[in-house]
Amino acid sequence: MTALLQQQLAELPDAPGVYMMKDSRSEVIYVGKAKSLKPRVRSYFQESNSDTREFIRHLVPKVERIDHVVTSNEKEALILENNLIKQFKPRFNIYLKDDKQYVSIKINMSHPFPRPLVVRKRKEDRQEKDVLLFGPYSSASKVRSTLRYLNRIFPLRECSDYVLTHRSRPCPLYEMRRCDAPCVDKVTTENYKAMVDEVVMVLKGKNEELVALLTEKMIAASQALVFEDAARYRDQIQSIQHIAERQSIESSDFVDRDVFAFHAQGEFIEIQAMFIRRGRLEDLTSYSFRPQDRSPEEVFGSFINLFYSEARMIPAEILLPVESEDVEPLAEYLSEQKGRKVQILVPQRGHKRRLVELADVNAANSFKLRHGSPEMNRQILNSLQIDIGLGAIPEHIECFDISNIGGELAVGSMVTFKSCAPDKKNYRHYKIKTVHQSDDFAMMYEVLTRRYIKALEENDLPNLTIIDGGKGQLSVAVRVFEELGITGVDLIGLAKSRRRQRGEKTIITDERVFKPNRPEPIVLPRDSAHLRYLARIRDEAHRFAITYHRKLREAVYKKRGLTAIPGVGDVIRKRLIKQFGHVASVRLASVEELAAVQGVSPVLAEKIFEHFHPDG
Repeated sequence: MTALLQQQLAELPDAPGVYMMKDSRSEVIYVGKAKSLKPRVRSYFQESNSDTREFIRHLVPKVERIDHVVTSNEKEALILENNLIKQFKPRFNIYLKDDKQYVSIKINMSHPFPRPLVVRKRKEDRQEKDVLLFGPYSSASKVRSTLRYLNRIFPLRECSDYVLTHRSRPCPLYEMRRCDAPCVDKVTTENYKAMVDEVVMVLKGKNEELVALLTEKMIAASQALVFEDAARYRDQIQSIQHIAERQSIESSDFVDRDVFAFHAQGEFIEIQAMFIRRGRLEDLTSYSFRPQDRSPEEVFGSFINLFYSEARMIPAEILLPVESEDVEPLAEYLSEQKGRKVQILVPQRGHKRRLVELADVNAANSFKLRHGSPEMNRQILNSLQIDIGLGAIPEHIECFDISNIGGELAVGSMVTFKSCAPDKKNYRHYKIKTVHQSDDFAMMYEVLTRRYIKALEENDLPNLTIIDGGKGQLSVAVRVFEELGITGVDLIGLAKSRRRQRGEKTIITDERVFKPNRPEPIVLPRDSAHLRYLARIRDEAHRFAITYHRKLREAVYKKRGLTAIPGVGDVIRKRLIKQFGHVASVRLASVEELAAVQGVSPVLAEKIFEHFHPDG
């Protein structure tokens, strides 16, 4: 233990707070919180440490210094810990990599002519009066599809507020009977809002009540001999009856709840979240983690804390499968955010316990779908070998993709799968160095050559190489293998299915597998597990390439944002970023703060400030 570390341990206060453990490079490797910093942090370095977490023995030898922040209470420590984990992403902490922002449907009932909107941010919405929120939903595409369907049933406006107030005549949707044209007073506010109320009934799942209401209107219109209106009500009734019902969960109190459970097996843990609104299961989603020598309970506790640190919809109740030491501060924090009491419960019996058990069953099913059993994985690989005609069972697969815009910032990606699971430590990015125009074939040639020269040196060849593309891309791979003398590795190209319009019909072509020296592609059954596996690998390579390309593009844009200022070169740019952390922070800095950076004169500070504030 270094002298600095001993001094820092001796100076720890007996107060709640957050501690950051750093290694020899001053990188944050672990963030934790404590009711009392002194005993908690010191316990890591005591021989009699009773902490049984396996990762502790790997963490402690790497710690060179410990910084701490004192907070007023446990709730503040919880919030600060979450923020620091998101900021530093320490390798010994669990954190949400995707940090999903669930979509919801928002209707502002205070507007004269409301319309349903898809929204992601929730904090601002929760503060608004007369705002109805439905969700959360994990699939934005499904939500938008639902709204499109509702717009066909109920002719609500789809235009923005600006268009609504600036039109002088109805748009084509009015002629198509898809909108009642409130923009030009073709419908009264009262009649329009009655239609909005009907949409709300659908979103609340009150389909039976709505059908009864529309039936009354249809009969009344028919008796009044207004047969056109009666036919419209009839069509609405039929459409509502055909809307697919979501799974209903019986509940006498109709409390909004989030229900969680987890399933641990092997080196993974699957966490399931179920979102219940008004007694109905609105949506569910799952997350997969590697415990990294932690107990499932610890991983789950870290997940729950991080899950609600973003602007998510907060329910009245949260049901957990296990106890957590952070329940009280988390409940206090969420209650403040929601503006009313939030309960976090670990039910032991009754209806709420059955909900947790249902989430547990879904967690196990989600685990099987994501990771599969060893037997299932073996069947997939065997089927793949037989149906495509591979020389060996493809236990080790590498897949390549290219991403660029007009040849600029071109990158290649390689993802690796072993035994039907992604091997992320062997994923690779490649910056294209030799190609300076838009030529995907030449870029693929460079990436494959660089990869397989190294693979030959390290004796690390896969069983199967997949190229994202058809015959042209595959021919590039064949050329590389011939030039390098690689044998015993199967090569295929995987071409995506395409949508083609033939008259009024939309034709979706099959996924096609191309092999060297075979003129016709192999078409695998669309519902086959081994085709889904190949598509999963291809999509992962595409995602990995796109993510890296966007990262490079953002870095260039950030760099150009400062170096476009006369007098700001690369050195000054780096100093500004180091001082303020981000271009957005430079934008917010005062002239005095800018002038405090080494090499930035008062005159240059004025130029930088004026660049971001041209209007003063």
